[in-house]
Amino acid sequence: WMSSFARILVLAATVPAAHGWCAVARPVTRGAPARPRASPAALFGLSFGAKPKEELSDEAIAEKYGLQIARFEPLPALPAAEGREEVYQLRRYAPMCVVECAYEKRPEGYTLLDGYTQGGENALGLPMPRTAPCMMLPCATPEKLMRYVLPSPHTPRDGDTAAVPPPEPTCDLLATRQLGETVYAVKRFSGYGTPGIVFGLRDELKTQLARDGVRVPADCDERLVLAQYNELFSLPWKRDNELWLPVEL
Repeated sequence: WMSSFARILVLAATVPAAHGWCAVARPVTRGAPARPRASPAALFGLSFGAKPKEELSDEAIAEKYGLQIARFEPLPALPAAEGREEVYQLRRYAPMCVVECAYEKRPEGYTLLDGYTQGGENALGLPMPRTAPCMMLPCATPEKLMRYVLPSPHTPRDGDTAAVPPPEPTCDLLATRQLGETVYAVKRFSGYGTPGIVFGLRDELKTQLARDGVRVPADCDERLVLAQYNELFSLPWKRDNELWLPVEL
């Protein structure tokens, strides 16, 4: 009275679970609505026409990453820029100590700088906490440079504390340097920091500064900084990037 297929189902249901492969018959709900399938855009938090990524304040960036960041003072907007949406910020950066290296590809620079700081590959064998941002000078001569700001006590958190000289690198490809106070025009952006994007934003920033009567030094391109706060392989829509162009006020 029972079909061969039904006998197989009954036999499978009676096999002891200790064998580890038994099948348990489950009721089938017919006509149940199909579970909606998430699109790739939904999976990654993207959609066409989505709102742009909200910009973080300076304090929010420091809190988000839990790192010591390069210390600066935000300057008020210039009279010529009043009444318009802010497209750049003027900042006066305090003196800071950095470790730097020439690089061809970014992973090479990260490896060298991480070795000196987090790996303790310095004269004192001293590991240091991470800081932000990673600073790249894509137009520096004779070679482009990558820098990490060194943490306190080498770069004090306040202006009343004297900096402690950093330990010497054990690698000849690295050098430490003391940078003086500098005023930058800063433009924030997310996504990738490719040459086309970086130099396009630089030209846009120069145009905006000229419109507002802000002068830039003759070597502004050579001192241009791409500042990145995220890991190398962070997803593009989670990246916090800045372009720093030195200005004369």
